[in-house]
Amino acid sequence: MNQVSRISDWLRHAALPLWAEAGIDRAAGGFVERLNWAGTPVLNIPKRVRVQARQIYVYACAHRLGLYPDALAAADQGFDFLIAHACPDGLEAGFVHALTREGGVHSAQRDTYDHAFLLFAFSALYRATGQDRVRAAIDATAHALATRLRHPCGDGYADDDMLGWGRSQNPHMHLLEAFLEAYEATGSTTFLHNAEEIFILFRDRMFDPAHAVLREHYEADWSPATGIRGMIVEPGHHEEWAWLLHRYARLSGSPVAVEAGALHGFASTHGRLGGSILLCDELNPAGMVRKSSRRSWPQTEALKAELVFAEAAGMESPMADAIVDGLFDHYLVHPVPGAWIDWIDAAGVPIVDYVPASTFYHIFLAFCEYLRVAALHK
Repeated sequence: MNQVSRISDWLRHAALPLWAEAGIDRAAGGFVERLNWAGTPVLNIPKRVRVQARQIYVYACAHRLGLYPDALAAADQGFDFLIAHACPDGLEAGFVHALTREGGVHSAQRDTYDHAFLLFAFSALYRATGQDRVRAAIDATAHALATRLRHPCGDGYADDDMLGWGRSQNPHMHLLEAFLEAYEATGSTTFLHNAEEIFILFRDRMFDPAHAVLREHYEADWSPATGIRGMIVEPGHHEEWAWLLHRYARLSGSPVAVEAGALHGFASTHGRLGGSILLCDELNPAGMVRKSSRRSWPQTEALKAELVFAEAAGMESPMADAIVDGLFDHYLVHPVPGAWIDWIDAAGVPIVDYVPASTFYHIFLAFCEYLRVAALHK
């Protein structure tokens, strides 16, 4: 079986059916947070809003791409659950961080990372359906970001509305992703301008050209965070930024080759230990290993980066094929078809004994990118 058939078969006949069946809480609504090792839903833990959003994104895109016949029903019920429960003060006041199983407020904090994924998911659902109610949710989420989650010091967003110690790159990266999706969904240049602001912030304040790295955490003035937090560098996020920068360049016309190439080069050079195809979880700015374990999602981001560089060069990518093999050999070998081993140690031994729903977004998007780029070479 070639990689296109392998990926398509896994999505259509294993993952999308599993998470549309075991992954939906039929009694209370919404998506479940995780499955246990046997593939049974775990129902006694809070439902994070970001996970609801990620699953809405997956099934909205699966509907638009014709990958699963019941995809829109799955996405719609997730959307309905969020609108009914996650914005108790009204849409424009933003969404809470987590809900109880039945939809009560578990954590009322408003989180920028969550809102990035909400905007991302609603935009994908709008692309799939064109529904006015979804467009209203897009505009309300953008309003909440602008009025409740902008950092008081300017230049970007706070991590949350509690205005904690400093700032993080990760919410901003996903805001760039969300603003680009919203621009493609609505055609509103406001979202492209929002994306430009994030790109400029990345280029001028977050990216360290001397080391070719992007740190995870910063102080309020965008200087690197003090202590251990300022030394955390994640190869997976380098690859994710490299892919996103190319998407930004395609939509905006802005040059990104220097920064994208530097991030990809650092991750590729330092993130693979002992000749493995798999990226480790954490390095320091000098490229030394901080955490040798290997989550599944950095591998999907490496796949996306390899694909976008190959696409730019008009070439196929043997490395992308090798990463697909790595994903199937190390993570998608779970005994339940359509589930995954999310996290392994340096020896390849699973670290967690459950299947987090949050991972599906990463795998789904990377595999859809592979199918898209492969179609260009037919």
